[in-house]
Amino acid sequence: MMKMLKQIINPNPISLNAIVLVRIIVGAYFIMHGHELFNTKAMEGFAGYLKTDLNFPLPTFMAYLRTSAELFGGIMLLLGLFTRIGAFLIMITMLVATFTAGKGDLLGEAEFTIIYATLCFTIILVGAGKFSLDNFLFKRKFDETSKGQEK
Repeated sequence: MMKMLKQIINPNPISLNAIVLVRIIVGAYFIMHGHELFNTKAMEGFAGYLKTDLNFPLPTFMAYLRTSAELFGGIMLLLGLFTRIGAFLIMITMLVATFTAGKGDLLGEAEFTIIYATLCFTIILVGAGKFSLDNFLFKRKFDETSKGQEK
């Protein structure tokens, strides 16, 4: 049992490389979602939805906050720079969406938001991976012989 637990907790080189693919794909999707930050009509429409359908306080501020988190979090994920912060921003945004717009319906309306939140939580746990600016700039070394554990 303990051996199996160690295998689950300690990522091997394959998973460290696979997280790069997940990180880049999730980042690209959120950049696409967040680019509406520069579209005034889209932002006004989203703020209206937050106000009338979801009764959010400060709907315009919340619209810009959500979209900024998606855009800048997506950029952080795509580049692998301050990756855990970017993943955290997106995860919180997706959890809010899950329980507001998605009404907590994890097998229906909130299906995609909970999947995105789970992917971001995984990125927070595992980190940016070997091929990232975090690894390059902060000199984290990954030893292939020690099953990918950070040194």
